[in-house]
Amino acid sequence: QVGLRSHRHHKARRDPANAGPGSGPAAAMATQKPKVQRTYSDPDLPELLPLPVRPSSSYEPRPKVKEHPQFTHEAVEALGRKIGLDVEEHPDFRWLIRDCLLALRDENYMVRVRDQDVEYVYKYSDKARANHPVVDAHRKMAEMLLSVQENLKMKRLDPQYRVKHLIYLAIMGEKDVRGVCNEKLVEEVMDLLDVNPLDEPYLVPRIKVAIEDAYFRMKEIGGANITIDNCIDIESFIINLELDRVGFLKKISPSGLLYCVENQTQLADIISTGSHDVFCYSAAVETHSTGKRQDMPLVFFEQVVCAECEVKAADIRDQDDMENYCYDCFKATHARGKRQRHCVSLPYRTFCAQFPECEASYICFETGEVLSTKAVARMRKSTARQNFTLFGLRKAAYSKKLFANNLDRLMNILQNHIDRQYPLIPWFIFYDKALAPYWYNFQTHERKTADPNNLIKPPKPGAKEGDEEDEDEEGNDEQYLSNAAGAGNLRDTHAARYASQGAVFDVPPPVHVKFALPMR
Repeated sequence: QVGLRSHRHHKARRDPANAGPGSGPAAAMATQKPKVQRTYSDPDLPELLPLPVRPSSSYEPRPKVKEHPQFTHEAVEALGRKIGLDVEEHPDFRWLIRDCLLALRDENYMVRVRDQDVEYVYKYSDKARANHPVVDAHRKMAEMLLSVQENLKMKRLDPQYRVKHLIYLAIMGEKDVRGVCNEKLVEEVMDLLDVNPLDEPYLVPRIKVAIEDAYFRMKEIGGANITIDNCIDIESFIINLELDRVGFLKKISPSGLLYCVENQTQLADIISTGSHDVFCYSAAVETHSTGKRQDMPLVFFEQVVCAECEVKAADIRDQDDMENYCYDCFKATHARGKRQRHCVSLPYRTFCAQFPECEASYICFETGEVLSTKAVARMRKSTARQNFTLFGLRKAAYSKKLFANNLDRLMNILQNHIDRQYPLIPWFIFYDKALAPYWYNFQTHERKTADPNNLIKPPKPGAKEGDEEDEDEEGNDEQYLSNAAGAGNLRDTHAARYASQGAVFDVPPPVHVKFALPMR
């Protein structure tokens, strides 16, 4: 019987027709829930919700829409008057009023306006109070923000601060120096510093290099330590621009000397950062002691006059005679005798080729570079340059090599490594957002695609349409920029003619009068 009972049981499992009414697939379908198709798109979710917040499956909870508390317009205006802020006059500080209302809400206080006054009502007891420490703290914050905003408005009136602000915005966040500088930034800086690319194209490289140096300085000390005030040394930047103007004036001066524009007979010692004219000490004090010129900084520079002819700039210093000479006078006075063995050096201060902020102390005989003590210490670490010969610039260390009979060697070093070049080419290399190079002309505002394999040779100047009034002057500029044999003179260019208005070059030579004793 037991075996028959188990056989019937297995037969019933195999044959569903013989099963009871409460079993089988129909009953299973009735008890099973309908399947819901999973999907990643839910119409109930907000459309502008960021993707990382969206649920990746149906098991994750849906994000709740945040409800921002709303306040009446009367409460906002009344509380703004309470903390000293006008919503219409200072719309940027509307957040401070809302922050104060939220802080009061967290403290279970509500703002009630009664007779143009504000009182703070406790939520659970309806007790009102006229003052609250949260409002006092926000009033102090509002006073501080208003004072900072006023100081910022005064700072923005200063062109130097605006230059620092532009450079700060350009260098912060950049990962490549090629994306720091562009033609728009350079033009804005030139406009603020009173530099005209049509009249002073030789100053554009200084501005472009200064902006890029600010980026490298930011990378060296870290972006967290950079502020608007210390992103660039604007004072030294302006001084270098004025010294470049002085150097260009010396280049175009026939004698290499600059004379005061006021009395026209004394040597110039100062250049004004406002008018860009050169003055002697007495004329600078007289012209800059009153009026708006009192606020114009003055930059000092040195000039060395030949002790023999007294009309040309000195190029050489005789260490034995302790006198300064121009090239022609030195060759004439040291042509024979013991003077041929006199030691020579440079007559003025020079600055390092690798660290321009440091004064040069040595000159490398093999490379011809002038180096500071800091640069020499770095050079000695390189095994390839440990055996280079160094000579002191201010000391009598030229007795072995740079004698008077080797003067050409000294002049070659002076021209190649110490004298600054002032290019008048208006084309400069910049990079777009894709870091593709292109040429930009600051005078004609042309833009041309550059060859990545040739970033040295600028485009050839094209024919200009328009008036022919300055045809001769433009012809002189093109001849000088052509670098061909017999090219034009630097003194005939437009930049030289414009710069010559700030100095006097030709001064009559001194007259020596001999007085005879009266005859008895």
